[in-house]
Amino acid sequence: MVWSALMPMQKHRLKVMHIILNLRHDGAQEAVRTLSEHLAKDECEPIVCSFVDGPLRHDLEEFGIKVEVLGSLRRYSIVALPWFIIEMLQIRRKLVQLVRKYEIDIVQTHLLEALNFLALTLRYDTALRVVLWTIQNVEFLPNEKHWLLRPKRFGHRLLYRLTAGKVDGFIAVSDQVRESLIREIGSVQDKIFTICNAVDVRRFERPGDQAALCDQLGIETQARLVATVGRLTKQKGHCHLIDAAATVVSSYPDTHFLFIGVGELKDVLMAQARRAGLSENIHFLGKRQDVPDLLAAVDLFVLPSLWEGLSLALLEAMAAGKPIVATAVSGTTQAMIHGETGLVVPPRDSAALAEAIIQLLSDPAQAQVMGRAAKQHVTANFGAQKQAEEHLALYRRLLSKQD
Repeated sequence: MVWSALMPMQKHRLKVMHIILNLRHDGAQEAVRTLSEHLAKDECEPIVCSFVDGPLRHDLEEFGIKVEVLGSLRRYSIVALPWFIIEMLQIRRKLVQLVRKYEIDIVQTHLLEALNFLALTLRYDTALRVVLWTIQNVEFLPNEKHWLLRPKRFGHRLLYRLTAGKVDGFIAVSDQVRESLIREIGSVQDKIFTICNAVDVRRFERPGDQAALCDQLGIETQARLVATVGRLTKQKGHCHLIDAAATVVSSYPDTHFLFIGVGELKDVLMAQARRAGLSENIHFLGKRQDVPDLLAAVDLFVLPSLWEGLSLALLEAMAAGKPIVATAVSGTTQAMIHGETGLVVPPRDSAALAEAIIQLLSDPAQAQVMGRAAKQHVTANFGAQKQAEEHLALYRRLLSKQD
């Protein structure tokens, strides 16, 4: 008893459960991996909960982070109301069990969309103290343009406005995402906290083997390599990069573009590349687990997105010391310094995209200077440990309000 009285009191480690839809190696999932790894070094015990398993689970468990997979994803929309309600209740029961099992203090959601509202209900019959919604994109509401689907967008906006008073906070991954939240949801500024996406720079500090990559692609060893990383969806603007590539290749025929990622537009984009006569210059590499090695081996990184939150792929390319050409969308204009860390061009402007790529390919010395500046900038302002510390400070601040 005397010895125990003399022992210093152990500080309570916060139990934080991050809930995400799946464990693929995509941007938001990588953000969860990076945050969980660095929170584990501080005063938190992170647990990651996903609806669908994936390769990211191995990475998380290697860090000693507990992973729970629910093994089911939503199958029914609200149109099939009885089945929708039954499914929501089943998902909620599983989540309640996990919150109780791990004695969770904080739940933080990522890309859950409508399931954000379900997560909010967990606090009513558990000891859960804080619920946070991470908003990764300026277009966080359903983005369908067809008039028949407008009620869905209206319904989501209404739900966010009705529940904004119940959630403890929104974490916006960039200043522009914060502005979008205020615009769409209304006057909840005191509950919106900007914590930018971040990158573990150490993962991208490696020598590049361009000759080996060229050999793997079956192209000439001295080829110029331009990479883009992202899902093959409308948001990422690959169609505009293909249009720009035609202009670039006409000036530098030895330029090859690497499209790293998968998505529903693959066949459409491949057909566009064929029509442009670029089948030999555009390589669709699919989902790759060796993105740091690929980035290390290329000359230039391009982000042609139409909208973003704060692209993790952009931060990773900066961490790899690559010169960047990126479109002036949310997050990018916050992370990039035009003319210093790379070149920023208007979205949907293939001509400007091509001109910027040609400028950097034609001046390797300038490109290298920009690449070094990009790495220094991301290290100083978007490092993983800084992001973890900002999250931890927010957790403590919100919990202290309840004491």
